[in-house]
Amino acid sequence: MPELPEVEITTRKLTPLLKGKRILLARRKGGNLGWEKVFGVERRGKAILIWLASPYLLAFHMRMSGKLLVVERGAGDKHIRNRFKLSNGKDLVFHDVRKFGVVWYGPAGKVFKDNYFKTLGPDALAISFAELKNILGGKGGKIKAFLLNQHNIAGIGNIMADEILWYAKIHPETRIQNLKDSQIKKLWASLKFILNRSIKLGGSTMRDWLHPGGEEGGYFKKRFVYGRGGGKCFRCKSKILRKKIAGRSGYYCAKCQKP
Repeated sequence: MPELPEVEITTRKLTPLLKGKRILLARRKGGNLGWEKVFGVERRGKAILIWLASPYLLAFHMRMSGKLLVVERGAGDKHIRNRFKLSNGKDLVFHDVRKFGVVWYGPAGKVFKDNYFKTLGPDALAISFAELKNILGGKGGKIKAFLLNQHNIAGIGNIMADEILWYAKIHPETRIQNLKDSQIKKLWASLKFILNRSIKLGGSTMRDWLHPGGEEGGYFKKRFVYGRGGGKCFRCKSKILRKKIAGRSGYYCAKCQKP
């Protein structure tokens, strides 16, 4: 479930907790454990990169249920898949109930050859209007499927896609070639607003995801449309509909978001 806002928040909060510390990892030669200094933490799409002495890095993709936590030495439960000792006496743990998460460790050049990184589109938080319009100009299909495809734009998942399209008043099944320039402008503005709003509110905690310190995010309690099937639209008071779109449960207002 963690999408761009949750991964961005994790990255920002891990940076002061890890930067300058040392982390116990297998050494590059011989496989023996050794302490590696953390030089920085970065987000790429939905992946978190922990930069070590060049050119090595440790990276994570949280997938459906993963979260990175900094805990007291040895603390945790059966769902911790990876544990890394830190030089300040605490542990960095990768907690993943559903076991779908991915961990990379090695030279950066090798890690970035993974298909996930090789096929990432422009970052959703950084994409310009001109970039978005250009990418849309070369695509067909429906707009929600476009937003969910990480090859097109990196970082957007099901929650953010529904929220972005509702705020932009665009039906999730609108065909890309039918979008007017004015709608593309609204889509871009909505994308920026919703992502930044979610980050400001601490991201979405539905079931598993938490901040590195264990705090919950506040966005889900203040969401506009996702998961509100049968409820009233906050704009027009019409009924929020639920429908399977692009292989996922989608939520939208048929009155505000006309095809």
